[in-house]
Amino acid sequence: MTREEQLKYCMICKKQKFDIKHGIVCSLTNQIADFEDSCNYFEEDSKLKENYESEQAENVMLKKIAGKGKRLANYLIDLIFYIIFSYIFGFIIGILLFFISPSTIEIFTTDNVLINYALGFITGVIYYSILEDLTGRTIAKFITRTKVVSENGDKPSYGAILLRSICRFIPFEPFSFLGSQTSGWHDRLSKTVVIENK
Repeated sequence: MTREEQLKYCMICKKQKFDIKHGIVCSLTNQIADFEDSCNYFEEDSKLKENYESEQAENVMLKKIAGKGKRLANYLIDLIFYIIFSYIFGFIIGILLFFISPSTIEIFTTDNVLINYALGFITGVIYYSILEDLTGRTIAKFITRTKVVSENGDKPSYGAILLRSICRFIPFEPFSFLGSQTSGWHDRLSKTVVIENK
């Protein structure tokens, strides 16, 4: 049995302790593990096991996180589809208003920055939240083979997806990727990550 295989037991054993020279050793023998099939002193600690499994899951998740190149591709591709969706959505709203309340169409024909921003916000939240809630992906994420998951790797709740969609409209949010992290504010605030989905 290799040292790495032995450590899978030692890391969750009640009788383990840390030694500066050797790392994890047995508190009974003060030696590193030397067993082949099983340790006679092994006694599982449920709390240590839970922490160990959590760390392992986190390490697996970190290896799957989508890189900045794919995140940039997602942003640019989704921007194109978001603009197309906005025109279609606006056209449908225009037709509905024409039949329901023709006088309100004037509001949308004037160049009002606040109304334009509000409509863009509503359209964006609809585009991102519906797609990501139903499939975990936007159109761009289908193309780049990436997916949105919660920080522990599960399907995010609708609340997390909605918050993620709203946070995309924080001023300068796209620049939150310029640091060393591969996540933006909309990821961190909603506690979600974008992973590779081969």
